Amino acid sequence: MRNLIGYTLLLFTAAVMAFGQSDSGAEDGVNFRGIVRYENNTPAAFVQVELWTDGETTWRTFAMTDRQGKFHTGAPCMVVKYRIKTPGYRQVEGQVDISIQPCRALESITLRALPGTTVPGSGPPPTVTAPGNIDARIAGIPADAKKEFEEGQRAINGNDFSASIPHLQKAIDLYPRYAEAYQLLAVSQIQTRQAPQAESSLLRAIEIEDRMPRAQYLLGALYAMTGRVQLAEKPLNRFAELDPQNPDAYFELAKLNFALSKFPDAETQAKKSIDLKESNSGVYIVLGYALLRQSKPDAAEQAFQNFVAQDPNSSVSTDVKKMIAEIDQHKR
Repeated sequence: MRNLIGYTLLLFTAAVMAFGQSDSGAEDGVNFRGIVRYENNTPAAFVQVELWTDGETTWRTFAMTDRQGKFHTGAPCMVVKYRIKTPGYRQVEGQVDISIQPCRALESITLRALPGTTVPGSGPPPTVTAPGNIDARIAGIPADAKKEFEEGQRAINGNDFSASIPHLQKAIDLYPRYAEAYQLLAVSQIQTRQAPQAESSLLRAIEIEDRMPRAQYLLGALYAMTGRVQLAEKPLNRFAELDPQNPDAYFELAKLNFALSKFPDAETQAKKSIDLKESNSGVYIVLGYALLRQSKPDAAEQAFQNFVAQDPNSSVSTDVKKMIAEIDQHKR
C-alpha cells in the first residue's frame, strides 16, 4: 500500500509538471511545427496540444496554439505522438516519424465538433447580453495586453518559461481581468518551481472565469501534490463537470477518492476513465487497489493484469506482477 501511495503522488506530480515541459533529449531549437484548424478551416486558437515519445527515451511536452492556430516546439529525433483533447470536439491523435535528419515536422490537424458544439467562424458573432459576461470580458481585452499575452505564450511554446512570466504579468497589469493570462502564468510558475505563486494565479483565474477546465485541473493537482487532498476535490469535480468527455478528469478523481479512502467512488471513477479510453495505464493500478480495499481480489487481479498487458515495460510492472502473484497465493 505504501508503494501505491508513492505511485499515486508520482502520477499527480507528473501530470502537473508535464504541462508545458520539454526535456529528456529534445534537440535545441524548434523542429516540430503544426497548425490546428476547425473543420470549417477557421484557426483553432489557444488549444493545447500534447506531444510525447515512447521507448528508451521518454519525452513529453504541451504546446498551445496561437491566435492563428499555430504551435511549435523542440522534439527529439524519434517517432513523436500527439493528442488534442478539448471540450466540445472529438479527440485527435496521430504520430509523425522525425527520426531521420534533419528531424523536422510540419503537421496539419483538424478538430471536428461534437453534436451541439458551435464551431468558431460558423455563425454570427456572439452577442453581449450583459456587462461582465465572458464575451464582454474577452472583447474588452486591449490590444497591448493581447500582444504581451502572445509574447508570453510564444515563450512557453519555446519552453522558455522564465521569459514568459514578465510578459504575462504585464498583460495582467494592462488588463486585470485577463483570466487566460493568469492561467498561462500559473503554468510558467509551475515549471519554474513557484508552486505558491502558481496557486495564487490559478485562484485568481478561476475567480475571474470559473469555466476554465485546465485551470480547475491544475489547481486540484497542486492541492493534491501538497497534501491538501480535501481541497482538491472541488476543482477536480469542476474539471469533470466542464469537460465530461475527458478521461483524465475521472482518472484524477479516482486518485483523489482513493487518497480520501472513498474506495467505491475511486472504483467508479477509474472505470469511467477507462470507458472513455484513458491512455495512462496507471488508471488500472488505482482501480486494482480500490478493488482490493473492497475485498474484490478477482476483479483487482484482472485490473492489474490489464495494466501489465497495456504497459509491460513500465518501471512498476515488476511490483504489479508480484501483487498478482500474492493474490493468486491467497486464493489457494
